[in-house]
Amino acid sequence: MVTAVGFSLLFLGLTPVSASSANISHSFHADSTISNGSIVSLEQQKSDYVELANTSNGSRLLGVAVASTDSLLAVDPGQGTVQVATTGTASTLVSTFNGAIKVGDQIAVSPFSGIGMEAAAGSRIIGLAQTAFDGTDSNAVTQQITDKSGKTKQIRVGYVRLTIGVGSNPVDSGGEQLNSLQKMAKSLTGHTVSTARIIISLLVALVATVSLIVLIYASIYGSIISIGRNPLAKYAVFRTLSSVLGMAALTALVAASIIFFLLR
Repeated sequence: MVTAVGFSLLFLGLTPVSASSANISHSFHADSTISNGSIVSLEQQKSDYVELANTSNGSRLLGVAVASTDSLLAVDPGQGTVQVATTGTASTLVSTFNGAIKVGDQIAVSPFSGIGMEAAAGSRIIGLAQTAFDGTDSNAVTQQITDKSGKTKQIRVGYVRLTIGVGSNPVDSGGEQLNSLQKMAKSLTGHTVSTARIIISLLVALVATVSLIVLIYASIYGSIISIGRNPLAKYAVFRTLSSVLGMAALTALVAASIIFFLLR
């Protein structure tokens, strides 16, 4: 969604507003500088290496980078390594890219490396926000981004206290878990529809389709037979055929209306 936009904690000048209290943190290596509060994922090609997390590597999401002194138990702390908290709480970098963050909101990886956002459906979750962030904090900074269409937008970046719990967000914006029928209906209508309404709509469509096929086929076939037997009656037959086809069109319109009201 977002074109190349580089985020650097040194550039932004952000510092965590409060100490972390991770229960356990583990030591990892990194090829680049990772500041405390950054969300990290495991590197795919290297063992015991981490990198800044974003939507492209969120499937390997691990935890939040913290200082070893902020962890109750720091495993193998050492010079030149990154301590990554996998449980407990930590001050975590977030942005308002997907809206303001409220207490209790799920925080997910974002298009910006190392920075989280309010979770969207299907996104990878790093944990739950224990503090709110709407960008009005004096410690927050403004960053301008550009999307693929060339439109620019300003977002705010700062810290929230986060209870770490890596997982996925399976819910949609309406808070419902969708089955395959609902996903198909949502792709067509743009909103969630109950399974019962979808099934009824499918039954209406099936009955209407079969009825129309039988009605049109029988009327055309009967008209051809009638004209073949009595060519002088073709005008009367055509009038009857027109009436039948009109009735078929009305049936199709009624069925479409019923389906529309069921799925709206």
